[in-house]
Amino acid sequence: MSAELIAFKSLFPSPFGYVNFGESNRELNKELIEDIETHRSKHESGERTFRGNNNSWQSEGQLESTYSSFEKLRKQIDEAAKPILKHSGYKEEHLPHIKVSNLWGNVIFDVGGFSFPHIHPTHMSIWTGVYYPSGVEGGEYEDLNQFVEEDVIQLHRQKGEGALVLFDPSRDQKQLISGAVDDKEYYGGEVTIFPRESLLLLFPSWMPHMVMPLTTKAKRYSISFSILKDYV
Repeated sequence: MSAELIAFKSLFPSPFGYVNFGESNRELNKELIEDIETHRSKHESGERTFRGNNNSWQSEGQLESTYSSFEKLRKQIDEAAKPILKHSGYKEEHLPHIKVSNLWGNVIFDVGGFSFPHIHPTHMSIWTGVYYPSGVEGGEYEDLNQFVEEDVIQLHRQKGEGALVLFDPSRDQKQLISGAVDDKEYYGGEVTIFPRESLLLLFPSWMPHMVMPLTTKAKRYSISFSILKDYV
């Protein structure tokens, strides 16, 4: 072989970040779940259309205006998101104008509960994310400070109680060659993330995602939100 140079680069990567708040959020997590259940008891039918089936419930947004626990979480997310957004390329002068807002609660509560693949499109939302005040019932951790990335984030589709699946927007094309390659990082097209108490996930609003069905009567709590910009 006489080539002078052979090179490989990854083009158009998709940004993604996560934060483990660990044991420090134990008490806050209890408050969040209590407030979700309080709100759910008052609005049993849900006030927004959940992108799932009858075994799931979703609140309206802006719960940070109603419950102090949600406002405390909003401030935590706002602080944690800034370095992740900076690392992904956002300019320092724009970071003060990026705000976390519109928190809402989700509950999947019975066998077969799931959500369809969807995105979170708004004209001002740049990133979105999810926070887990608990793992799926039966999958709790004794020490939330112990975190092994490979146990939580898998670079392909995995079965798991209420697992979140993130999709590469170009996955349809990549699936045409998935049987011919071994490298899931470049050609897998899907990432599976298992819910874990105190885990925060951040990703662009345009990234498709879904929730895998529950196979037991366990409950799955999550809190979703938008990251907005107020600059031109």
